[in-house]
Order: sequence, then C-alpha cells, then structure tokens
Amino acid sequence: MSAEQVIGMTQELFLVALLVAMPALVVSLIVGLVVSVFQTVTSIQDQTLSYVPRIILVGLVIVATLGFSLQQGVAFTRRMIGYAAGSGS
Repeated sequence: MSAEQVIGMTQELFLVALLVAMPALVVSLIVGLVVSVFQTVTSIQDQTLSYVPRIILVGLVIVATLGFSLQQGVAFTRRMIGYAAGSGS
C-alpha cells in the first residue's frame, strides 16, 4: 500500500467523521449561542440552563440523523474492506 493510498484513506476517514458529527455540533453551537444571549438579556446565570437544552436537542438530532450516520459508516466500512481486499493481491 502506497503513502498516497494511506493519505487518501485517512482523508476519507476524517470526511466521514465530520459528516457524522456535524449535525450534533451545529445544533450544540446554535443552542449554546441562543442560551448565552438569553442569559445575557435576562441576567440569569444558572449553569443547568446551558446544559439541559443542549443535551436534549443534541440527543434528538443524533436520533434523527442515526439512519444517515449508519449509512455513512457502513459505506465507509465497505470501502475500507474493499481497499484491504484489493491490496492483498
């Protein structure tokens, strides 16, 4: 296996990881910003106000995108097994 193939596989790994993690990260960022603005406007500094909505919404997004994430994971695994089977010959 050449260095170019290893670099390509590593790039593909990071791309798939980014695609799978992106929905949860974006929702966490948006909820964090909204809660921060709300806390600033109302002068409420409760720590749980920041964590509880974020945990709930990120959990819902993970459940909602589970099918997509599994499809990406299965497709990536098949490609890697294909690379492994092709490099052995």
